[in-house]
Amino acid sequence: MEEIINKLNREGFKTASIAKRAISMTIDDILISLVVVLAFSSQFANAKTYEDVLILTNELFGYIFVAYTLYHWIFIAVYGKTIGKMVTKTRVIDIQTFDNPTWGRALIRSVMRNFDEMFFYLGMAYAIVDPLNRTIHDIVGKTVVVED
Repeated sequence: MEEIINKLNREGFKTASIAKRAISMTIDDILISLVVVLAFSSQFANAKTYEDVLILTNELFGYIFVAYTLYHWIFIAVYGKTIGKMVTKTRVIDIQTFDNPTWGRALIRSVMRNFDEMFFYLGMAYAIVDPLNRTIHDIVGKTVVVED
């Protein structure tokens, strides 16, 4: 851990705050949710009650999981940041190369992020105790979120 901190400092990187990460995550979640609702707008329009919306969301789980995974995977692999991270001026870097994560690492990070969300963001709560503010999906993906 200390070795990573020393390397980040030597390269001039500052880890992103938990607040910036939370704002970024909220922006991304809202954007992806809007895309899903628009893509399935006719089904959501037919939902009459809150229970109908919950049932529809449950039926669309696979599509939602794929949408979230693709969004995070592609944006992180290509740009090192999602739209939420662009707004908060943060980015994801590989802890070994200090560049954008590889496609493989970005995919692992994206899938793990989805599982973190499914389990009440417990994996994300780890950032509170990690010196680099990393979540479980950052640790598994061998990444860290830094100021851009």
